Amino acid sequence: MLIARVKKETNIVEYVLYMYQIEDIIRSFQFDLEKIDRAIVQQYDQNDKVKAEIKAWYADLIDKMEVQGIQKNGHLEELNEIVNGLNVLHRSLLTTFQDKEYQSLYEQAANVLNDLKQKSDPTLKANEIAVCINGLYGLLVLRLKKQPIAEGTKMAMEHISKLMAKLAHQYNQMKMGKLRFPEELNN
Repeated sequence: MLIARVKKETNIVEYVLYMYQIEDIIRSFQFDLEKIDRAIVQQYDQNDKVKAEIKAWYADLIDKMEVQGIQKNGHLEELNEIVNGLNVLHRSLLTTFQDKEYQSLYEQAANVLNDLKQKSDPTLKANEIAVCINGLYGLLVLRLKKQPIAEGTKMAMEHISKLMAKLAHQYNQMKMGKLRFPEELNN
């Protein structure tokens, strides 16, 4: 809860990745709040009031996941909405805003993105940001499991990571009302 709150305000892509991890943690504990409390919440170096808030946050997430029917897989509707919104921003940065730096990062990531699309769930292929975030999450899971990661994969995913970092930055700019159209449009 504490980390999620900070990430949501500072880096929306990291927030989504963090929440995907929280969903998987909840699944790994079979939605048992008491097990989560013992193994995770009580390990926080926080006072009892904050620990109670964290436990309530996990309880709320468990309820949402059960109501939304995502006990085995899938993501919270809130996260899907964020990813869809990021995809709209992504398309806008490429076309409407014509962000040259973003366009360059996108071109550098294009081959990796196409490879990820081929390996992705067919329902996600139209949402390039969902594909990117799922790819980054897969890499995160491999790292957490201490699985070997090919050097080529690391280098390829670096392009996706840079693109997502720029997208997160532009998202923050948009939230602050600082995202501007270019002075000269090329379309």
